[in-house]
Amino acid sequence: MRILYLTPGVFDKGGISRYGRYQIRALREALGAETLRVLSLLGRQPGDFEAPLEVDFAGAMPRQLGSTLLFIGEAIRQSAAYRPTHVLSAHVHLGPLALALARATRATYVQNVYGLELWPRNGMAFTRRMALKAADIVISDCHATADFVEDRNWSRRPPVVIWDCVDTERFTPAAPSWAALEKYGLRKTQRFRLLFLGRISSGSRHKGFQRLLELLALLPADGFEAVIAGKGDWTRMLVEKVAALGLEDRVTFTGAIAEPDLADTYRSADAFYLVSERGPSMGEGIPLAPMEAMACGLPVLVGNQDGSRELLVRRGGWCGDPTDLREQREYVVRLATDNQFRASEQKAAYERAADAFAYARFKNELATAMRQTMFARETDRG
Repeated sequence: MRILYLTPGVFDKGGISRYGRYQIRALREALGAETLRVLSLLGRQPGDFEAPLEVDFAGAMPRQLGSTLLFIGEAIRQSAAYRPTHVLSAHVHLGPLALALARATRATYVQNVYGLELWPRNGMAFTRRMALKAADIVISDCHATADFVEDRNWSRRPPVVIWDCVDTERFTPAAPSWAALEKYGLRKTQRFRLLFLGRISSGSRHKGFQRLLELLALLPADGFEAVIAGKGDWTRMLVEKVAALGLEDRVTFTGAIAEPDLADTYRSADAFYLVSERGPSMGEGIPLAPMEAMACGLPVLVGNQDGSRELLVRRGGWCGDPTDLREQREYVVRLATDNQFRASEQKAAYERAADAFAYARFKNELATAMRQTMFARETDRG
């Protein structure tokens, strides 16, 4: 098996890049490093993953027309020289290129899908839809996205669902290192702490960071606080909202969290909040940050309109209508005041992450899917 892996980028800290990094690692470990060649349209920039990742080609940052053409040229060159058995597109934006390369080399075309990229406000481009429908195998990070694709007849066969994963050796329940968190302004307090961690941008408003502030305003001032970790173009607006709600002494903005400090950041909180909503240009596949929080033993609050609902099975957190702040308040207050319930929810969150979202499970399912693509392609040709 020889896999040509095309990705728009695997160096930034976004969810799709994280999924790609796990996928590359899993393929190399399960099938052998020599089976994979990775081409990244975008290169490194400040604020990216601190941990290195070896790729065979990395383009420029920021993305420019010249760098795109260079990436396409390199993909053509590698395809001709390497003669891949599989071309894997890590994003639908690269689908048309991946399809062309796969057909030119008689390779199997594999397409990743996640969620938000499939339902932009103006609809997905025709060429991308046609490439997606031509894929031999579609790999989805959750059932919600797979159902969306299948309902629209955008795939030749039902997508293979491989849930995102979390490194359960790194993200574990433990006491936080407060010394490591001082640089973010995080200190131990007696208040119950709700944590949001993710992009704070106009394109990420569906994640619910504004609703977290509205929820906090409904909770007793002396018992509850929030931490908003991340950066983006909406940070200033959130700071203004904090002031308007009179929450200045109850909200901490940390900025971006360095990768080595992520686990301690989760451990410093009592519950994690990412209550997303679904709509045009809005919605999650299955979000990674709540998974990491669960692996650290945190109950999570998530929405029930997108792939987030697949994180929980009855226990380990709250899943419901994103706009229902009353229910969210009741759940958080019970966590803060009922020690037995809180311990039960912490245990359930950890066990769910360790069972359903472990990296070993992800690796085995991905390797199986890739091996099965050979049979599927031969069946189609026959």
